Amino acid sequence: MKIVYLVHQFYPEFQAGTEKFVFNMAYMSQKSGNKVKIITYSLGEPNSFPYRANNILYKEFHYKGLPILAYRYEREPGDLHFNIDPNADLNFAREILQQEKPDLIHVGHLMRVYPFLLAARQLKIPYLLTITDFHLLCPKIILTPTADSLCSGPERGQNCLKLCHELPELFITNRLNLSTEIIRDAVAVVAPSKFVAGIFEHEVDGLKVQINRHGIRQSNIRIRDQVYQAEDVIRFGYIGNLAIHKGVHVLVRAFTGIDSPRTNLSIYGSGQTAYTNQLKQITGNADVRFAGTFQPEDLSKVFDQIDVLVAPSICYETYSFVVHEALASEVPVITSDLGGMAEQIESEVNGFCFEAGNQQELQGMMQKIIDDPTILNKMKEHIRLETFVPSIEQEAYKYQQLYQTETNG
Repeated sequence: MKIVYLVHQFYPEFQAGTEKFVFNMAYMSQKSGNKVKIITYSLGEPNSFPYRANNILYKEFHYKGLPILAYRYEREPGDLHFNIDPNADLNFAREILQQEKPDLIHVGHLMRVYPFLLAARQLKIPYLLTITDFHLLCPKIILTPTADSLCSGPERGQNCLKLCHELPELFITNRLNLSTEIIRDAVAVVAPSKFVAGIFEHEVDGLKVQINRHGIRQSNIRIRDQVYQAEDVIRFGYIGNLAIHKGVHVLVRAFTGIDSPRTNLSIYGSGQTAYTNQLKQITGNADVRFAGTFQPEDLSKVFDQIDVLVAPSICYETYSFVVHEALASEVPVITSDLGGMAEQIESEVNGFCFEAGNQQELQGMMQKIIDDPTILNKMKEHIRLETFVPSIEQEAYKYQQLYQTETNG
């Protein structure tokens, strides 16, 4: 079977959760004997692309054994990152798909690469959708009308008109109509969490979304078997993008309000320069270390330096790889109470959940652990005995079954 994976961005240029998901599934699919190809958009410098097709620049290469086609527009449309234009030029996409002749297209994310999906519909190529965020329903992608507000969903466009006044009504209507068609015509729609499935099923009448939680690569995991004593130093950690919607500022402010020599905070990741500088200013003299990025194979070394992971997002998360990697490592988690991220966390059992953006509540939870580190021991025991985190093999097995079912009729 030949499977083409579509994703808005990919390794080695980008390394977030959706990229990890697509890499894992394409890798496992190829390992199972299928032919695969990943088609993605690149934001690389125009002179780094050896091939041209009119306004499209493209290159082909392999990343860790997976064949990649990366392309970009020489002159990018101003609405590239949020529109799904039914009138887009599909010639390049059609030609590539006719060359590749896939039996199935698996969509990891449609941003920027939507012409390939529209061309696939013209060519009658079946496609499967995995919902990795809210891009299909929301032009702002993460259901945030403003930087400090949340939306429960478009409500057939009514919330868009009410909360996002800068978006023209015709644009909202046309985009939602096309998105709904794309969702309805998929041979299967899959989400990594019940929360995401619920949002989409509410918006698209009659839709049934299958749940397949993202798996983790067990080879990168090592169990943290530390037993905590009353006077132990507690090392909090954050792993992820440094962006305002990830709420890292909430974590830093909460931490700087703690007065204790028995704690520190390590922040792993990179992001917007202005936001990162703002975080460093907030830090002041607190024991906060900005540790930068790391390679996936070094994940266990990072968790060796963290006693409690904090995931303070102030937007709806569809899933969180790092939360599940922490749980698989038997590292308790403090998470905000938004979206699919908190589905695995039972407060004061295998971690804590706090009201998103509530700095004081987060600070109180951190202080509680510092005051009595031994409470982590029971949490770790519960994680070990009661918390299930799927592997990439288990996730891929479910997708392979879908591939076979949907291509064999």
